[in-house]
Amino acid sequence: MVPDPVEVSSVSTTSALIHTGLLSVGLSNLFWKGGELVSDEPETILLLALGLFCIAIPFQGLYILLSRMIREYPSHVLVPSTILVLASRCELVSYACGITGFCLMLVRTSTVLAATLIFSTLMVILMARSAMMASAR
Repeated sequence: MVPDPVEVSSVSTTSALIHTGLLSVGLSNLFWKGGELVSDEPETILLLALGLFCIAIPFQGLYILLSRMIREYPSHVLVPSTILVLASRCELVSYACGITGFCLMLVRTSTVLAATLIFSTLMVILMARSAMMASAR
């Protein structure tokens, strides 16, 4: 069974630019902070953050390529939904790993920043959940 094609407007240029920014943050942290790793006893949080950047980078690259391909489709051509699903999954993994890696880099700088980040994250989750519950009614 062939999935239904979808209109091209599903992937935006802004999202691809955000992923390009995340890609550059991940790469720069890998190069600069990777030099801080001590082979005998690497710092666990730094190693985990850099590992998340390593996971995110290929997904960010594929998402950027897919979004570029989708944007270049002529307006009268419909994009197969499998391509959009793949782009969506790449975007999810990219955001999850890239942003979590960035947050871990922030956590290792200060416990006050870590507590602020965790508090604001919980607030955002609660706000999003309440908004979704209100729209479901």
